[in-house]
Amino acid sequence: GIVDVSALGTVHNLYLIGCTGIVDVSALGTVHTLNLSDCTGIVDLSALGTVHTLNLSYCTGIVDASALGAVHTLDLSGCTGIVDVSALGTVHNLYLIGCTGIVDVSALGTVHTLNLSDCTGIVDLSALGTVHTLNLSYC
Repeated sequence: GIVDVSALGTVHNLYLIGCTGIVDVSALGTVHTLNLSDCTGIVDLSALGTVHTLNLSYCTGIVDASALGAVHTLDLSGCTGIVDVSALGTVHNLYLIGCTGIVDVSALGTVHTLNLSDCTGIVDLSALGTVHTLNLSYC
């Protein structure tokens, strides 16, 4: 399978769903729309903070999403290792479906569209009253 994606940084829309051999995504920070869903080998997201639309759903190796606050649309659904979402309050559209490790959502009140379906650890919703579109199904 695919391992080296260093030559793909100039691609506008890039889909690498299920490419579990990919570990190093440092060259992909200039991609506009990047789908790395189910790429379980990815851990370091520091280079992806400038991607416009980023799908990292079911990338179960991810524990630190703090570099992604400038992403416009971010999908981290099924990333059960993520606990701290305090840096993601500036994301416009944020999908955290099934992120059961998340408890504190106090920083997410400025997100426009927020999907926290099946985030069973969330109790305090007091900061979310200003969210435009909010999904809390199965919480």
